[in-house]
Amino acid sequence: MKSIRNLFYDYYETFWYTLGLIACVLLSHVVSRYLPIGLFEQTLCPVLHGSIALVAIVGAVLLHWHTQGIVARRTWQIILIVWALVEINMFALQWGFGIPTMIFDHTLTSDDLVSRDLLAFLFLAYPLEVLRPRWLNWRKGFLIVLPSLIIGIVDHFTHTDLRILLILYPLILSLWLFIMVYTYRKRCEENLSTLENTGIVWVRNYLMTLLVMGLSYFYICAGHHPTRAFTQELLVLYLLIANTAQIILREKPWLEEKTETEETEPEAEKEDPVRRKYREDLEAWMADERPYTNPNFRLLDLKEVLPMNRTYLSNFINGEYGCSFYQYVIRYRIAEAKRLMGEHPDRKMQDIAEQSGFSSATTFSRTFAKEEGCTPTEWMKCRVYGVGCRV
Repeated sequence: MKSIRNLFYDYYETFWYTLGLIACVLLSHVVSRYLPIGLFEQTLCPVLHGSIALVAIVGAVLLHWHTQGIVARRTWQIILIVWALVEINMFALQWGFGIPTMIFDHTLTSDDLVSRDLLAFLFLAYPLEVLRPRWLNWRKGFLIVLPSLIIGIVDHFTHTDLRILLILYPLILSLWLFIMVYTYRKRCEENLSTLENTGIVWVRNYLMTLLVMGLSYFYICAGHHPTRAFTQELLVLYLLIANTAQIILREKPWLEEKTETEETEPEAEKEDPVRRKYREDLEAWMADERPYTNPNFRLLDLKEVLPMNRTYLSNFINGEYGCSFYQYVIRYRIAEAKRLMGEHPDRKMQDIAEQSGFSSATTFSRTFAKEEGCTPTEWMKCRVYGVGCRV
């Protein structure tokens, strides 16, 4: 039961985000059916191409001052530049030379789908770099797109209809990245005391956007209506704006930072007496200094009392306490919050949250409910009347 509750608190933002996104997609599908064909081909289509190109160019320029040497952000900047060139080309052909860039008299061919798969892989490059920094290179990128090229070649020369595979392959890659989000979260929990600025929720929402874009692509491939690309263009425009904004406005995730140089761990650390002393020193330091009240408390801050590098610190916490660093700190923060609520029942929850080390009252309430099975307010009522949820 607790695992189901934890799953709800971990994914509820993505759940509502996805529902809202699907509703917008369905609405755009309905609206597009009533768009006059001439209006779409002569006005809306060029305007969408031009808008996407403009957003991509402005985003690439803004990111020039925000990449800060971070590979993931530079990757997104390259994606914006490439996408701008594609849209400028489509805009020029259709608006300047009267050459249609979207053929509506037949369903999309395998050649069409291969070219669109290559563009879809551009969007997959950013979350891949965020989740696995510096893993992606030109060779691995080529291996990722190779299956689409092979499927397209086989389809073209054998006259076998393999379009469904060209649609499904990017979706499979998106699901693979969803699995990588789980590993990313674990690494964050091992190094951070808060997950607020790790980008976990946004990367998850980003992948859900790609998944919805892929699923809505079935409509494009099966339909003959001239406005069938309307929804896809809107989704691309949204994704470019939203992802550029979140990169510029929010704090950078831990995995985008440079890692510290790993140093050799002394052999004495492996001895039980030494580990026992380390544990005593750590617990005394946590009790006296209360570093967990700092929302930005990090695993490497433990080096102030424990002479270990990042890897050994993480292994020490896992081995001695059976949990990640994040979970270890949350225990202290929850205990501190309970102490404050017990001693100052009239204090505002915002103050309790800040003094306990939580970044916000919302985060405090959600984390408390996840760990204790009731909200802080309910916990207070239970403490006063002695009945109800576990205290």
